Amino acid sequence: MNWLKVILSAAMALVFVVSTIFALFGAGEALSATFRTYVLRVEQCRYDMYDMPRAMPLEDKEEAAVTVAQQPKETCAINYNDTKREIANGLARFFVAAPLAAVFFIATWRMVMNETKKRH
Repeated sequence: MNWLKVILSAAMALVFVVSTIFALFGAGEALSATFRTYVLRVEQCRYDMYDMPRAMPLEDKEEAAVTVAQQPKETCAINYNDTKREIANGLARFFVAAPLAAVFFIATWRMVMNETKKRH
């Protein structure tokens, strides 16, 4: 019977530690996305292709028919949609893991306190 309580308390402590870590990472992800977008105004840059006319020699009629080439153009902007998605994911992870961590912390604490009261 005593081994069963040890195994149960170790399992509850493990669930508490893992859910606490998940809650911390979820809150950190939400805070990071918030600060990156709304406080620091970090822009995300990407290369878009746009059409640009290019000069062709007049001697070759077939090659002169193709007068458009794809050229990369860098566009930078704050991406609010990705930020909202990251904040939602982080808060969802926090809201699921934080109550779970609290419940297992209370259960583990009560179990440890009951055992220490029985010994004294």
